[in-house]
Amino acid sequence: MGNAGYIIVKNSEGAGRKATYRDFYGPLDKGSAKPSFCYPKRKESLQEEVEKMQKSLDNGYIAKDREMEAKVQLRTKKKRLDEINAQESDAKKLFNEHKDQWMKRRADIATEISDATPTQTDTKKKRVNPHKVLAMEKSGLEDKKREYIVLSRLAGEESNTAFLQKE
Repeated sequence: MGNAGYIIVKNSEGAGRKATYRDFYGPLDKGSAKPSFCYPKRKESLQEEVEKMQKSLDNGYIAKDREMEAKVQLRTKKKRLDEINAQESDAKKLFNEHKDQWMKRRADIATEISDATPTQTDTKKKRVNPHKVLAMEKSGLEDKKREYIVLSRLAGEESNTAFLQKE
């Protein structure tokens, strides 16, 4: 495989190392398929929860005997939200440092995904062997799709891999 998807990143000592899309993952993403910033709806709902809890505490809607518990929950949720925001800003910083290379990698992956998936016509006419499709997914196509989604989210582009399927 000629292009394994590595970007050379210079660290503080000046020595280069190969960076992959896995560098965008953080400590919050324990075993997760994608980094936390790839789930914007979850982030928005967490933000709304924090705002509602803060408003309830400020207005005195929570009983005195439950107030301390609510403050602890609010502090925990605020910390989680701050960690997600910090991780997203770090990932965007790393992405923007080598944006041209990451965008080239994204285009290469898009071509690979497009070539590996069956056409829409074949799928519609049921000419596709589902066992072969599953085998392709497990042999590395799934990881390429995940990388495409992560890079697309960071670039602010469309991340749906279904649009890569040929006509």
